[in-house]
Amino acid sequence: MLTYMEVHLYYTLPVLGILLWLLRPFDSKEDRFKYQFLACIAFFTASLWDNYIVYHKAWSYCPTCVVAVIGYVPLEEYMFFIIMTFMTISFTNLVMRWHLPSTFIRPQTPLIQTWSVRGVPIMALMIIAYKAWKLAVPAKPLFYGACILWYVCPVLAILWYGSGEYMLQRPLSVILSITLPTLYLCWVDKIAIAAGTWHISLRTSTGKFVSSDLPLEEFMFFVLINTVLVFATCTIDRAQAVTQLFNKHRHNTLDQLKTLLWAYLVPDQMLNPQVINDLSITWGILKSASKSFHTASAVFNYAVRQDLSVLYGFCRATDDLCDNESVPGKRRERQLQATRQFVKTLYAEKQLTEAHYSQLPVTCIPAYRAFATHLRYIVSEESVYELLDGYRWDLERRSVKDEDDLAYYSACVASSVGEMCTRIIAHHGQCSLSSDTIHRARQMGLVLQYINIARDIVTDSQDLHRCYLPQNWLTQQEIENLQLGQPRELSDRRLRQISLKLVSKAELMMKQAEAGIDDLPYCQGGLRAACQVYAGIGQCLKLSSGYPDRAYLEKRERIKIVLKSIYL
Repeated sequence: MLTYMEVHLYYTLPVLGILLWLLRPFDSKEDRFKYQFLACIAFFTASLWDNYIVYHKAWSYCPTCVVAVIGYVPLEEYMFFIIMTFMTISFTNLVMRWHLPSTFIRPQTPLIQTWSVRGVPIMALMIIAYKAWKLAVPAKPLFYGACILWYVCPVLAILWYGSGEYMLQRPLSVILSITLPTLYLCWVDKIAIAAGTWHISLRTSTGKFVSSDLPLEEFMFFVLINTVLVFATCTIDRAQAVTQLFNKHRHNTLDQLKTLLWAYLVPDQMLNPQVINDLSITWGILKSASKSFHTASAVFNYAVRQDLSVLYGFCRATDDLCDNESVPGKRRERQLQATRQFVKTLYAEKQLTEAHYSQLPVTCIPAYRAFATHLRYIVSEESVYELLDGYRWDLERRSVKDEDDLAYYSACVASSVGEMCTRIIAHHGQCSLSSDTIHRARQMGLVLQYINIARDIVTDSQDLHRCYLPQNWLTQQEIENLQLGQPRELSDRRLRQISLKLVSKAELMMKQAEAGIDDLPYCQGGLRAACQVYAGIGQCLKLSSGYPDRAYLEKRERIKIVLKSIYL
């Protein structure tokens, strides 16, 4: 005989434990809200509904297989309400967390289409609920199935209003999130019914079976309840994405609930399409321009990942403004000056108008606007100016004469970014930053820039006719070859020797810089993964027999490093 508690101990709790362990590195206050809010709603509503159907003998349990009974329902059944909720939500989070929810919001959708997509299913669900209510007559064969339908369909209608279009943008993820938990729980249900742990009454059910020991009504229950849980998860994801996009101020719990309710009710068409479009463009920049950073960013929660992508897009756009050799130098000088003026205005004024962007190239405006919208109150003005000082160095084609020059230039273009990233993470984790933490973040920026320079000796020379290596490491002939775009005039052995010298300096700093990650309890796994993925390029250089044109990690290796960083 299999007891109900043994069903949990052998089948449900181990799976839930594995799912929660897999999600542990990605824990965030947004996810904790989902678990707590939905578990409370599920427990309250399911308790009332289940007591009602057990009272009317739709299903029964083996009296010797349960620990205790509260009302008409076993204690283990109340546990099941929470366990199933957590299991399905956690699996859905695991499936859906790899894409930003905000990229599935579509403000340009015609309003008539929205009302059709929302209205028709909602009407159908409410009609089904009404008919099911009429058919839910105790002691009749349709009672159990009808009770499931009138319990579930109104909830599905409410959730479809809030996220129907959002879910249609990602159908495979939604279907997978519903299907696998349903199949697993149906399998557990079959085992329990076959063992006599609980029994479905033939008097209040159709007597039809999906498979042996799996009544049609039980299959309906798991399909529909899991659908509710997945829809609810998606609804909260969309609402949280809207609040992150358009409401950056912190609130108390009541204000958070009010804001989420507003986000649930507001249609996509009432949202500013420019904000969403700007974010989509910056996300596309990250996705196409840096596979290493894109892979590593997946381990951060949505809010941090969104703002880091905005920062990356801004850095990339400003770099392209000043580093594009196909654009005349004077024009790039004007663009850099316009960027400095933009930053000055951004931090001095409360509102920016389109006139403030008029001096900037059209292709860069989305990244600048996204930065102004999302990061102006998070990153410091000094860090942005420091980054622009690095671009001025490039624009003036200044040479890196020695290691002091290398450290200064790298601090401008990388330490500044390391500091900005750290401020973003601390902001979303609501934790304070010490000067030591900032110092180590800046040190990590140096590490990654040194590895970047070590990797790009050939491409910097061929594409930009630039050399970022300290000139006192090189002979005059080597300097000329690199500046003339002839890096392969240096032997593979020599290129490898120079690059590994830079990598070794980076690795020495890495040991100190990594200690700063421990000062940020929020997103530690993500930070380690992001840094280790990039540092892995240094290992790639060390393992190469010669010097590759551009060393990179295979996707499999990047994923391996990420998993190792967050789980070990």
